[in-house]
Amino acid sequence: MRKLNILIINLILVLALTSCDFNAPLRNEMIDYYSENKNYVTLSGEITESNDNLVEIKCEELINYINYAKETCYYLIYSKQTIELSVGDQIEFVTVPFHFYNGHTLPIVELKKDGETLLSCEEGKENLINWVKTTFK
Repeated sequence: MRKLNILIINLILVLALTSCDFNAPLRNEMIDYYSENKNYVTLSGEITESNDNLVEIKCEELINYINYAKETCYYLIYSKQTIELSVGDQIEFVTVPFHFYNGHTLPIVELKKDGETLLSCEEGKENLINWVKTTFK
């Protein structure tokens, strides 16, 4: 009888734990944060490394927002298409200068080069929020 009670308790615990959404608090916090326009800043910088939509940018302005920022920082461009950038390109971009649990890579939700918009803020924000929703299920 005792073994049956232990088995039933374990079964209930397993069912309770598997139905919990452990990522919900983080996901909701990220969505709330990324949905607020006031959390975004426009910066400019120079591409120092480019690999698909992961870029390293030399941006001296970032130190005004993140006190431990280095001279260069990695960013992920939230575009569904690969955006071609080359080392030395001067760009203007919109980002959220805050690190969640994404490997210290900041998001880029808007990108302009030579006055041409390569990624609109609306599209970039939508892609970023969709990424959060699918990654932190």
